[in-house]
Amino acid sequence: MVNLFSMKDYTKSTGTKAYKAFTSLLISLLILSISLGAFGVQPTQAQATTYPEYVVQAGDSLLWIASKFNTTLEAIMQVNQIGPDSTLHPGDKIKIPSLAGLEGVLSSEYVGLGTSINSLSRRSQVELGKLIRLNRITSPSELFIGREIFLTDVEQETPSSASAILEGQTFLELAIKSGQNQWALSHRNLLTNPNFALPQDSYYVPSANAQSDTLAVPGIGSVSIDNLPLRQGETYVLHVQSPSNVEIEAELVNQSPQFTDLGEGKQIAFGGINALTEPGVYPLTMTFRRDDGYVYRFDQLIVVKSGHYPEETLLVDPATMDEENIRAENAIFYEIIKPITPVQYWDGMFTSPAQDIDCITSKFGTRRTYNNDPNIYYHTGLDFGFCKGIDVYAPAAGKVVGVLPDLIIRGNTIIIDHGLGIYSIYMHLEKMMVEEGTMVQPGQLIGLIGTTGRSTGPHLHFEINAQGVPVSPATWLKRVFP
Repeated sequence: MVNLFSMKDYTKSTGTKAYKAFTSLLISLLILSISLGAFGVQPTQAQATTYPEYVVQAGDSLLWIASKFNTTLEAIMQVNQIGPDSTLHPGDKIKIPSLAGLEGVLSSEYVGLGTSINSLSRRSQVELGKLIRLNRITSPSELFIGREIFLTDVEQETPSSASAILEGQTFLELAIKSGQNQWALSHRNLLTNPNFALPQDSYYVPSANAQSDTLAVPGIGSVSIDNLPLRQGETYVLHVQSPSNVEIEAELVNQSPQFTDLGEGKQIAFGGINALTEPGVYPLTMTFRRDDGYVYRFDQLIVVKSGHYPEETLLVDPATMDEENIRAENAIFYEIIKPITPVQYWDGMFTSPAQDIDCITSKFGTRRTYNNDPNIYYHTGLDFGFCKGIDVYAPAAGKVVGVLPDLIIRGNTIIIDHGLGIYSIYMHLEKMMVEEGTMVQPGQLIGLIGTTGRSTGPHLHFEINAQGVPVSPATWLKRVFP
């Protein structure tokens, strides 16, 4: 180290001014140091790099985690000080090196209807810049419905729900309505000034129940879509809550699901994604018409993912593949399932219509070719064998609207209307044991497994139809709708 005092003899008269100046500088620095200490200011020290942590789930591997967060296996091992053969257990926390500088526990969710990068930031309390970096977002259009998005969990004192500034309303009115100080509410929504709030944008206010993002439409309480992410052959549900009368139209992948008014300002529409829909991003369009003539149109992109369906080839009676026979039978079938009964007959989850829920001989969505014909079809239902018996039961409450004997393709067929545009269908039966117009209950015997119509052996073809679109019955046997 260089000795400053050895560079010049400051005792000589020629260096008196320099000596005084140097002494004055030392005294000033000493006073400044004492003053900063009094205010609790400490000298700056190099801070350790922080990393957000991912909680390991069943089936995860280090390579999969690295791919998920756009990093390398080597970087993950280095930051976490683990080797390539380290065993992962559900609940373990892995630091993510590609997100250095961020912190917290990573969680994920699917982008919902009406979600914007700003509303997501406000609800999660993650700064906008960090949220953009965390999810590598380069354009607002990338927040399509059903996209998985990552957040860092922040402990919030009280739950919050989304609310929109309606036409003619101010942020101050929203604050008063929610019992909040407008500056505190603006701080909660990451606004530097309440005057920066925009009409028809979502802001979060304290609530007894936490609520995810919702579409901000003037005069509409909330609009949401259920069963994300959407996949080929899956059911989706649109929910609308409105304090006043509103007429709603929706369109998605060439389908226009019809809404049913359930009363008390609630409307619902079931829809289905055709199993042959190409995976990709599609526009969801919704139009709202109020009684006062106000019309609001909303568009947001939604992702449809692959159902990863297998393939199979079947040899069947050529008469069951005749186009004229198919058209004539479909005309009868689709006329029966066309009406949308404005009530929900079922309650809770559907149960298996077969005695053995695991006796599956062919899954929904399977790509099929018949008799070596190059045309591609898909399996519109779930086939049950008769491992434990041949009885067929109603899976949920509903009304029998079709008892159709001797159909060329479907064989002996029963159709049950469960309301709201949801129908269940039972094909290839040996015997039908209910009459049209009968109200049935879950577990009620309705028929016996057979091999009538286009069938290669005894089985039950069980189908669920949502407003004219066959959807995966397995989903209805695993979760509650709506």
